[in-house]
Amino acid sequence: MSEGQPQQRKVPSDFTQIPIVWRYELLKYLRSRRLIASIAIAFVVIGLIYILPPALGNPYSGSETGSNVTVVGLDVLGLPPGTLPYQSIGLFNKTGVSLSSLTISVNGTEIPRGATTWLISGTNGAPKVDIPGVDVVLLFVVNVTGSDVTASYDWNVPAEQFDGTFLNFASILIVICATFFGADAIVGEYQNRTGYLMFPNPIKRGSLFFGKYAASMTAGIVVIGIFYASITILSLLTIGKIDADLGLSFAYAFEYLLAVMAIAYFISSILKGTTGATVLTFFMFVMILPIVDGVSSVAGVKISASITFAAGVLQYILQDPYPHDSTQAVGGMTFHSYYPDPAMAALTIFIYAAVAIVLSLILFKRKELSG
Repeated sequence: MSEGQPQQRKVPSDFTQIPIVWRYELLKYLRSRRLIASIAIAFVVIGLIYILPPALGNPYSGSETGSNVTVVGLDVLGLPPGTLPYQSIGLFNKTGVSLSSLTISVNGTEIPRGATTWLISGTNGAPKVDIPGVDVVLLFVVNVTGSDVTASYDWNVPAEQFDGTFLNFASILIVICATFFGADAIVGEYQNRTGYLMFPNPIKRGSLFFGKYAASMTAGIVVIGIFYASITILSLLTIGKIDADLGLSFAYAFEYLLAVMAIAYFISSILKGTTGATVLTFFMFVMILPIVDGVSSVAGVKISASITFAAGVLQYILQDPYPHDSTQAVGGMTFHSYYPDPAMAALTIFIYAAVAIVLSLILFKRKELSG
């Protein structure tokens, strides 16, 4: 090769250009401190949610002594006395009880747990007895009907309640991420005239779009991932467990982020100013659509096609059993409580994401610089 001959370089393919755009967009989020600000918001809110209940007199755990146990006969099971080796049944309503710490006293005298005294239903070989509305069922070998039966125990807030408290903020945090990382992703290139430098380069609009969208999703996933990881750590440290459906809630949160980010890109593709796109993206999901959902509930119309209604599954999925639609009449008015079906919610959110991405890409390809 002769000296001075220019070295030939191969232009990256359309697909390999996407991670290049992705990397530089992420650097932009870091330099503008949007990513840091989003993470800071998540930590501040988590801290407030975690600290305020105990500070206001509602601790997450504790001990109680002398709680009354309701004693009934075997007739609640439809069995005559003597059919089973148990003579009485104790009904104890308290969620979050540490069963290993539970002690029972009859007429002021503590009775040790055992096969000849009393057992907790479903443990140590005792039959499983499910009674609607009762948290703990006790089986007594001796007849304690008419006696003063009390329980002492340690308790923790149920994981469903503890984790669900934080998830009330999950959908709002997703909207904040879409506002920070997606609302001005397209329109900003036109308003700030950076498109004059970017668009003449040998890169297709499609590669540029998906690179930007991938960067926005990456930043959002980092924030949402930190949010859910914080809930997991606090739940394990505070009550020693996490709700079994917390991972499923994260999966719904990821899908919702995908859809909200796509809609933010769609708004950014049709508007001409970053301020308008940012304001509309935020208030659409925080105020406008939730108001429509609220009005529809009062009117007795379930709008399963609403994306904000479907997003309720993020927190409802932790409830066991999953809540069902109900109607209640108060003072001559009828109020409806509607809950999204998990499968329908997943489908609804997916459709919003797919349609918004396609429309955003089409509009971005057709949008031209002016002025």
